[in-house]
Amino acid sequence: MRGAHRFALVAAALLALAASTAARDVPYLSGRVNDTAGMLPAEVRDRIEAKLAAFEKASGAQVAVLTIPSLDGEPLEDYSLKVVQTWKLGRKGVDDGALLLIARDDRKMRIEVGYGLEPKLTDIACKRILDDVVRPAFRDGDFGRGVEAGVDAMLGTIQGKDVLPAATAAARRAAPDAPLAAKLVGTLIFVLVVGVFSFVALFGKGCMSWFLYAFLMPFYAMFPAAFWGRPGFALFPIWVLGFPIAKLVLGKTAAGKAFLKGHPGLVTFAASSGHSGSGGGWSSGGGFSGGGGSFGGGGASSGW
Repeated sequence: MRGAHRFALVAAALLALAASTAARDVPYLSGRVNDTAGMLPAEVRDRIEAKLAAFEKASGAQVAVLTIPSLDGEPLEDYSLKVVQTWKLGRKGVDDGALLLIARDDRKMRIEVGYGLEPKLTDIACKRILDDVVRPAFRDGDFGRGVEAGVDAMLGTIQGKDVLPAATAAARRAAPDAPLAAKLVGTLIFVLVVGVFSFVALFGKGCMSWFLYAFLMPFYAMFPAAFWGRPGFALFPIWVLGFPIAKLVLGKTAAGKAFLKGHPGLVTFAASSGHSGSGGGWSSGGGFSGGGGSFGGGGASSGW
């Protein structure tokens, strides 16, 4: 039995050693574009390299591209974070680095975002770039176009430009094709959740009420349109213009006081929820190297 136990321990140790050996290493940071999977034509690679160099010179932010043949079984998010932590993209203390990672054979991709760029290159923005910009080109087999368009969208988003209007319009046009049951369920959830916060904002007082008014604007702009297309987007101007008018009218009645007295915990819950959040990204040769930036897992993943 002792021999069998020792054999099991040795076997387990060997398996652990084999697993650690099989884990994909982080390649050497040879430039801003590291095409180890050979997915990019030379002219596209050089063009992206030049764009990223010019962007870094103008803004200080470091954006890099990495393509690999395969993840070798390693989770995409774990490997992506390992890469940026090794390369340390972005300036130290500013943390303005970002990585576009593509795993060719796994058909997976991810944008990893440094702490300093998370307010601009949010999780939602990264997801839209991957799904609406990169994925269509990849599905057409044009990897060069997909990577370059994805990089352009990342740089434009960091600069505060609205680089995805066409993709947003396409998504709104596609929304009515969703199953009716899914749209009804989504609408019900929207009404229950956003409706509660809307009532609190409407009947509340002071800065908290107006904070919720502004906080709910993106929800009215995005979700109804996602469920019902263009007609759903009509709720956004109704909320933006109708809230101040309704606030003025209801402020002269006893309805607000009655509501708040009957629901004393609701306001506290809504206010605390509005301030909570994960804080995530909603984190060529010639001597290029990372500047010591830090990452915390902000970004988004997708596939094609």
